[in-house]
Amino acid sequence: MEHLAFAYAYSGDPRYGRAAVDWALACCRVWRKEAEGKPDGGKAYAVTRLLKGLAVSYDLLDDRLNEAERAELRSTMTSIGQAYFDGYFTAPHIAGPDFHTHHAIVEYASFGIAALALLGEHPPAEQWLKATVVKFRNHLLPSGIAADGAQVEGATFWASTMQYRLAFMDALRRTTGEDLFTPFAETMDARLALAGIAATKAGGHDQDHETVLLQPSYGQINYYAPVLLALARQYRRPLYQHLALWDQTLGSVQQTRYVTKHDERLLFAWGGYAFAWYDPGVAAAVEPDAPLSFVFPSVNEAYLRASYAPGGIVAGLQRRTVVIHAGGRPVYADHHDGHQLPEAVTGITLEDDGQRALLTCRGAADSGFTNQTLLLHRPGRLTLTRDTDAEQAWWCHGNPVRQGNTLRWEDGTTLEVKTGVLASVDPNGYHDEKVVGMGRLKLVDPLPMTYPLIKAQPRQRRLEVEVRVTDPDDNIARGVLR
Repeated sequence: MEHLAFAYAYSGDPRYGRAAVDWALACCRVWRKEAEGKPDGGKAYAVTRLLKGLAVSYDLLDDRLNEAERAELRSTMTSIGQAYFDGYFTAPHIAGPDFHTHHAIVEYASFGIAALALLGEHPPAEQWLKATVVKFRNHLLPSGIAADGAQVEGATFWASTMQYRLAFMDALRRTTGEDLFTPFAETMDARLALAGIAATKAGGHDQDHETVLLQPSYGQINYYAPVLLALARQYRRPLYQHLALWDQTLGSVQQTRYVTKHDERLLFAWGGYAFAWYDPGVAAAVEPDAPLSFVFPSVNEAYLRASYAPGGIVAGLQRRTVVIHAGGRPVYADHHDGHQLPEAVTGITLEDDGQRALLTCRGAADSGFTNQTLLLHRPGRLTLTRDTDAEQAWWCHGNPVRQGNTLRWEDGTTLEVKTGVLASVDPNGYHDEKVVGMGRLKLVDPLPMTYPLIKAQPRQRRLEVEVRVTDPDDNIARGVLR
């Protein structure tokens, strides 16, 4: 909702100002009866984000609102806010320590932003704010993200958890001077983003794994970049700035491919915040001690990367699924049928001496393999080895040309089956169908995609696949691939 309000605040264009006021008032009139209902967890996730949008609009549109409009916005926020404070946020199971992950952070942060917007105008807002800060200090910051830096509900939830943390914590400090960034710096960990971001983004709709490994199309670099900008600004981290600026769509509305048959669209609008959080005084650079390998036991994930240069090799393991990025695209993404979450692998070990990184694990019952290794020789060669007697299938981006047991992309990146046989390549064998609701709701995809589906047969219970990027010393180490 607040995207138009940000557009007005940055540009001063009265067209944006009038449209933003109309939008905010329309939301008030649709949602105001929420104050008369009984709050519950099934609605709070939506209702509190409405309050956040109204609060930010109320603040940014201050010089555009007349007294009647201001009163209508304030009345909607205070009536709904009070109903949820009395009937939801003070409930023991919500205020207590067990409610601390993604939904809790989104709801409390949004409610806290509404409280900040109403300070000095609605006396109970001070009580709302105090409760929000206590919750942040006691539960949401210490426990909202796993100790290893991952988010136990998934990496896209890491990004949205951080979005809402930052939105509230930044507004809190600007408005009251209270700093939560410094005492909780260790909990504002971006290692998961460092691990998974793999490519730059120029524009258009996103694809699964396109710029962030192991994530769906709506959770790509444009979902992460505003967070990295804010963390770079706050903690003076050049590497965060470096990766955030790989997103060349910063500031725009994120148009996802999740559209219902009634043209209801999933949009993300963190562009206004990205402008507020960007600090050009933080130089974009790769930090000398930046980690290149990662293990996240809390979510059964591990990652290897050759460098922080666009086009380099990045590999990720999530349960039994492996995705390998090379030359700026996914060249290997395990193919699984169905919507069931694969079983976790076990025995993950990682060795990394800077030049050579070795990741090993044992397969789960449904994995189709017993042992697996990923061996990365920096800067330009990675080998995936599986002990298995089952046919393996994967898909990839682009249109590689097959030459015997080798697939070659137009930039010279190659994938070769070194042990085993490349059995088949179906150029349109994998269809990326957008379905949600446990397979019940098929969406209208504005970018329907098919991808090459590759199958390989092991030899003597072993399959070995090698990925290489071209001219690694010239192109990858110097970062000239864009």
